[in-house]
Amino acid sequence: MSVVLTLMIVVAFVMFLRACLVTLGFYKEPILSAFQQYGDEVGFSPLFDSIVWGWILAYLLLLVIVPSSFLVVMGVMLFVSSATLYWRIKDSILNHPELFLRYPRWYRDIVDHTSREERRKLSYMWLGLPLRTRLLYNAHEDAFRKWVELVVLSVA
Repeated sequence: MSVVLTLMIVVAFVMFLRACLVTLGFYKEPILSAFQQYGDEVGFSPLFDSIVWGWILAYLLLLVIVPSSFLVVMGVMLFVSSATLYWRIKDSILNHPELFLRYPRWYRDIVDHTSREERRKLSYMWLGLPLRTRLLYNAHEDAFRKWVELVVLSVA
């Protein structure tokens, strides 16, 4: 197995694990960082990301198990067709959030109880927290919820 393929498998595994943690609500950084931008909130689907990275990881592992040039060609063609398909249905994904944009429960709680400006301030406050505190809030939903309430109260 070549070094490049090993590196690609490690990167795909890390990104798949990250996307799964975001989808399950145990890693809050990407969603909270999306609140920083001015204007309309940019929606992304952590569930879609985990599915894509899972397929990439499965393809790379299959390539290791059954090495053939046919699989390489099929992988490139599958990647191009998937990217084209996603480009065409991207607007449909954002128009039907109940089907495609699956977020953790804490995200719904924040969106339902805060304004856009409060979410932006939450995002900046999150980045100002020390790493150990962020890890604690990632692991404990109740502590995170209390922190959100305190930040919203102090901002108001």
